[in-house]
Parts: sequence; C-alpha cells; structure tokens
Amino acid sequence: MDRSTPLSVTHLTRQIKGALENVFPPLWVEGEISDFSAASSGHYYFTLKDENCQIRAVMFRREAGRLPFLPEDGMSVLLLGRLTVYEARGNYQLIVDDMEPRGLGAIRQALEQLRVRLEVEGLFDADRKKDLPAFPTCIGVVTSRTGAAIRDITKVLRDRDAPVRLLLSPALVQGKEAPDSIISALEALIESGDAEVIIVGRGGGSFEDLLPFSDEKVVRVVAECPIPIVSAVGHEIDISLCDLAADVRASTPSVAAEMVSESRDSLLGGLQYMASRLTAATRLSTGEARSRISVIGSRLTHPRHLLEQGKMRLDDLSFRLTSHTRSRLTEAKSELRHLAGLLSSLGPQAVLDRGYAVVQKEDGVLVRDPKQVTVGEELDIRVAEGRFGATVSDSDSGRRAKGAGRKKKS
Repeated sequence: MDRSTPLSVTHLTRQIKGALENVFPPLWVEGEISDFSAASSGHYYFTLKDENCQIRAVMFRREAGRLPFLPEDGMSVLLLGRLTVYEARGNYQLIVDDMEPRGLGAIRQALEQLRVRLEVEGLFDADRKKDLPAFPTCIGVVTSRTGAAIRDITKVLRDRDAPVRLLLSPALVQGKEAPDSIISALEALIESGDAEVIIVGRGGGSFEDLLPFSDEKVVRVVAECPIPIVSAVGHEIDISLCDLAADVRASTPSVAAEMVSESRDSLLGGLQYMASRLTAATRLSTGEARSRISVIGSRLTHPRHLLEQGKMRLDDLSFRLTSHTRSRLTEAKSELRHLAGLLSSLGPQAVLDRGYAVVQKEDGVLVRDPKQVTVGEELDIRVAEGRFGATVSDSDSGRRAKGAGRKKKS
C-alpha cells in the first residue's frame, strides 16, 4: 500500500480490532480491580491490573446482573473475557462475560455482600420459616450418594428404629457443577411429592468445598421450597447461606436426622403416656358426671307428686270454669227476661190491652182504610178480651178529616 491510498483512522482501527478478536479467543485473565464504576445503565466499568500493567474492561448489564456479588476496588478476580478495541478512543479492552473472586478474602467479601443483599430482600426472615412435621413417614435427603452425610443419617435412623422411609436424591456437593446438581436434586424431590421434610447437606470440608451451599441459585431454591427443609452443611462452626435460608439449621447431618425422626421407643412411650392421661381424664369426667347426675336427681320431683299437682290444678280449673259458666248463664237469663218484657210491651196484645181493636175481613186481611170495606160486608173485630163479628153499615174515608171540626149532634 502506497501513499496514494492511505487508510483512514476508522479503517485502521477496525482492522486492528478484527485482528485482535481473531487472534485472541475468549480467555481467562487474573488481576486486581481498580477504578470500578457501576453506571446507571447497569454496565460495570473498571481497570484490571497487576504489578506491571493494566487493561480497561467492561461488563455489560446482562452479565453483571448474574453476579452474586458487587465488584470493588482492590478485589482480586478471575475474568472470562474477549479482547476487542473500543473504536471511539482506539483503546483495546476486555469485554467480560463472567467473573469470580480470587482468594479467600475476596470470596468471603463476595459472600458477605450476597448475604446482606438477600437479607434485605427478606429471604432469611423468620416469618418465612415453615414448621417441621411432627411424625413424618418419608424423609428426603439431598447429598452425595457416597458421602459421610448419608451414612450418618442412615445410622441415626437405624439406631432409633424410626418408622420412616428414607428417599435419597443424590447430588454433587462440591465443585463448579455442584450448585446445579443440588438444585436438580431438590426439584426432583419437590416434583415427586413423597417427602414430608428434606435434609440438605454434606459432611465437613474446607471453606471452598462448602461454597456450593452459598450459591445464590441454591439459596433461593431452598428458601422457596414448599417442603420444610433442614440444612446440615458441614460441622457446627460452618455457616452457609443455605443454613440461613432453610426452615431449620442443624449443626451436622446426624443432628438433622434426630430432628426429623422419633425413635420407636419414644413414640411408644408417648402413646402410653397419652393413653394413661386419657384414662385418668375419662375417669375424672365420669366421676364428675355421676356427681352431677346425683345432684340433679335429688332435685327432681317424684312423678306421683307431679300427678297430684296436676290433679289439683285440674280441679281448680274445673271449679273456675263451672263458676264462670254459671255466672254467664245467669246473666244470659236476665238479659232474656228483659228482652222478653220489652218484646211483650211492643207486641199487638199490649196494644189491644190499651183499648184498641184489630179489624179483619173474612179473608184475614187487616182493615186500615175505610176504602177496603163495603156496606154490608162482614168483619171480624178482635179486642183485648176476645173477638166478635160486625156488619158495615156506613163507610166514609174522609169522615175523620171532615168531622174533626164539626159539633157533635145531640
């Protein structure tokens, strides 16, 4: 290429970028973080350095959101990244896809950050904890098939002669693949629905060996499990985030087995104790009931007395009814006599007794008007003391009116 066809800065930068990306595939790089910055976009920007050199790095929001910790200045980390060129400035940099803390100090710091974040979220709250079943018949266990934990749990159940069924869901309990294996084993027990309580754990080990039980994904599955979980990770001095998220923490797998089971002798003893208390309570209740019945019986009236009281009451009611009836009958007779006298005074006989007469024609028709009769007609006249016949000799319907003002002839 000669002077007549020079490259632009953009062209040259892109060629350098392509060459870097082709020559350097994704690689692991170890170093210390400095100049860390978390942008509002969710991206992380920082410098990765060692004693002699440094390189700029960026971790985009999607990858940064998957980290179980927040990077900080001075933290030693192991990065998986791709080498590229930031064209706008012509600087080469690492695009980080994954990050792990390096060294016990950095790991502990990352775990503490995760613990605080999950605690603020409420994942360890006491009101989320579920009670363990009193007498489970099936116990699920998530641990290594060949580890010390399952042997210890089995021994405890055998020694106690516990009437339970053990359901092992095997899982890897250390290494990078352990978190996914533990989650799969838990999900298998949840899906089966047979286990009434689950023990999750392993025997003792180094700090790094126990890290899978502090993995954020494992902790969330333990906290959200619908079946009560006992966490038994390591020894008494070991505390994992799984211990905090579980419903109950046991110091060892053996203690966890004791928590979720009752020995046959203990169950039988408890049953005998309850039976004796039930018998005593029954006797006490029976005695109290008999006493109450006796008291009530002493207060009851003999049926003969009740019958006599009933007879007396009946006699009283009968007397009162007879007296009332007689009184009403007397009143009715008096009223009847009064009405009879009134009727008699208003009757025809009373009118006749006062000097009046009843005049009837031969056919029984009463004569009220002279126009009803003719001269020579036979009439029947009824007076107070009897009756007699008469013949009409004169009839004048107007005589009463006309004669009212005339003088009587001598």
